[in-house]
Amino acid sequence: MALGSPTVFRRRLVAELRRRREAVGFSGPQVAKALGWSTSKISRLENGQILPNSRDVENLLDLYEMPEPDRSQLLALVPQCAAPEWWEKYSDAISEDYVGFLGFESGATERWDWQSLVIPGQLQTEAYARAIIGTGYFGELTPRQIRRRTELRIERKEQYISNPSLTSKIIIDESVLARKIGDESLMAEQLCHLQELAERPNIEIQVLLNDQGLPVPVTNFILLRFPELENLGELYPDVLYVENEAGGGVDEDEIRTHRYHLAFARISEVALSPAESMECLAARETKWRS
Repeated sequence: MALGSPTVFRRRLVAELRRRREAVGFSGPQVAKALGWSTSKISRLENGQILPNSRDVENLLDLYEMPEPDRSQLLALVPQCAAPEWWEKYSDAISEDYVGFLGFESGATERWDWQSLVIPGQLQTEAYARAIIGTGYFGELTPRQIRRRTELRIERKEQYISNPSLTSKIIIDESVLARKIGDESLMAEQLCHLQELAERPNIEIQVLLNDQGLPVPVTNFILLRFPELENLGELYPDVLYVENEAGGGVDEDEIRTHRYHLAFARISEVALSPAESMECLAARETKWRS
């Protein structure tokens, strides 16, 4: 998996074009007039509603007098903006909000997950995924929707575990390990699988014991961080995904994202260490097998 994703590349490129326009003091209508464009074109381009092409970006950078090496690095993003996303074939099975999240997720190089209800999706076995999707946890679904969402879940997991550039830290509430999804053998298989994943050098799993309580009142969430560009700095600011009754949504607010980073750190402080968490997972697996 490449460092970054078409979604993240597009977001960064249009944000940089807008920032550069504002830095040189041009309004949208002034740019449109100078390049012979409609005002709506510059607006839709800066809002990410249309894909930028190399000629348009070159014209904008010429007008803004963007110096090297930043100019070349921005132009290098253009073809990556149009690359296909792995999840596009599942667009019939997912909401628009979740599409936005998947676009960010596939471009991250660091992530932090807190989950208090079910095993995080990218760590689920196929049997667990099929069972949880079929329970109605995500609303009433048709058999076809269950099949499609399970297929998406499994491919998402493959994308996740096949990305050596991604460092992942996950905290799971102890109650999740005791919550029966499917039958006992399914749960034992799932907990065994968690232990196998936790042995990977780029995946760290912690368990928050029930008697620790919850140090901060937060719902389930995921934080994503993106790679650095050589001259332009971070590819994109950290992104927050918060689960809610309607499904979830991406939040790019810097202050809220920072607060959730602090929340994750506080939960991590009182959770079991990774080594202790492995012992907890093994004990829970044994209990499900007995």
